[in-house]
Amino acid sequence: MKKDNKESIREYTQRWREAAAHVNPSLLEKEMINLFVNTFKAPYFEYLVRSSVQHFIDLVVIAERIEQAIGLGKIIDPTEKNGFTEKGNDIEEGGFQSTYHSYS
Repeated sequence: MKKDNKESIREYTQRWREAAAHVNPSLLEKEMINLFVNTFKAPYFEYLVRSSVQHFIDLVVIAERIEQAIGLGKIIDPTEKNGFTEKGNDIEEGGFQSTYHSYS
């Protein structure tokens, strides 16, 4: 199970918890935290894996803060296009094209 790009953290958490509820025997809190963190891609994964939370709900709060920071532009989401595309040795930026030379 993975988070959709258009899905909020709250929506994804609800969907994930519903799926996790069907696991027998029930998951321990630590198992839930580890499994949940491993479902994320960058930048969420990098921040969540560094957290040392004891409770699943605390992890969700951190994920929501990451989501807010991405929305505010304080954390860059590598899955979003940043306006630059690279074609060979040409780089296009906002409709302008420039060529760079490598002297190695």
